[in-house]
Amino acid sequence: MGLQVLELCFFKKSAAWRHGLCMSVLVTMALIGSPLWAADGADQPGDAAVGATVVIDGSTIFDDVIYDGSQQAPASAAGENSAPVMDEQTALEISQQLTRFEENLATLESEAGPYDVSLIEALLDMGRYYTQISQHQSAAEVFERALNITRISDGLLSPLQLPVLEELIEAHKAAGAWQLADDREHLAYYLNTRLHAPGTQAYADAAVALGEWKMQALRGNLLGNSALGNIREVESLREIYRLALVSPVGSEMPEQNLPAQNLSEPAMSKQTRFALLYGKALTEYNLAEYSLRTLPMQMQRPVERYISEYVCTDVVGANGQVSRSCATVRRENPLYREMEMQRDLYRDRIKSAMVALEGSVEEMEALLATEPDLQTSDGISAQQRLDELTTLYSTVTRAFRRSEMLW
Repeated sequence: MGLQVLELCFFKKSAAWRHGLCMSVLVTMALIGSPLWAADGADQPGDAAVGATVVIDGSTIFDDVIYDGSQQAPASAAGENSAPVMDEQTALEISQQLTRFEENLATLESEAGPYDVSLIEALLDMGRYYTQISQHQSAAEVFERALNITRISDGLLSPLQLPVLEELIEAHKAAGAWQLADDREHLAYYLNTRLHAPGTQAYADAAVALGEWKMQALRGNLLGNSALGNIREVESLREIYRLALVSPVGSEMPEQNLPAQNLSEPAMSKQTRFALLYGKALTEYNLAEYSLRTLPMQMQRPVERYISEYVCTDVVGANGQVSRSCATVRRENPLYREMEMQRDLYRDRIKSAMVALEGSVEEMEALLATEPDLQTSDGISAQQRLDELTTLYSTVTRAFRRSEMLW
């Protein structure tokens, strides 16, 4: 039938009439005859499928598939469509796994109570799973819950908090919650300094860990502090390093609530002592360098020590009459005294940091003289670290001299 219509179109004498009729007939055939063409071409092998399933009375009868040789092979088409299926499958598996975690926690709570120690390991497993699927905020919430249970069930100075805190800190950092990470870093340091005697390896490791985090936060200004706030942070960190270095084992009375076995803990290694000295020296350099960079602008402007003022006073004469007397007087400028106090504050802070930096470098040199082959924990030569600090000390000394000339 289709061929007869086409022959009728092509053998008419009028070109215009033939063109209009042919277009109408072709459109009609395309609308009515497309199922027939689909059925005719369904048996051609090796072409891509672009059809659908035919359902009659709710039952699947056959697949009405249209094949087009210009499409990709069936294997390639199936491969492209498999990604969403895998995503749905992964989401389903995650949901099922989280449901199992929740059911396990509910069972443990019903059997042992909401603050039993047995919940801690289950919560840690759940938090690690959240971390594995990059749900860091949810992981932090689970670790916080585990930490609270530990503090309630085992005491505020329980050593069981330390592994939980380690997981919690990493989750907060991965989630970008810098202030919460800073709070937990301080808590971990506080626990270690209460659980371990000064001068031990564990005490020193806690100081090194807190120092590394503080320097990272200061370099990126992760905590959003002001200039004065950053200076105070550096000063506090310098004090932490100083306490870790000058407190040998047995120099202070141990607290009564410390376990007795902590008195026999190993002392810090020379490598760790070098790391403490290096961290302390870096802190002192940053304190001096940061103070130089944040000098108030008015400190570089000259301020006159004395100013002249025109002053008028009321004077009572011999006859009892009051007359007004005016004169120009010279007195000290109050801004000058305030500026001098501010200069002295910055000068003393910078000089103190530079003197302490020089002392730290000398201690590192003495330690390196006893251990020439000493290396840091990351495999870098201790002599290389010492050379870096020597260069930094020379740099900040020159910067201070140039800056002081402008004061």
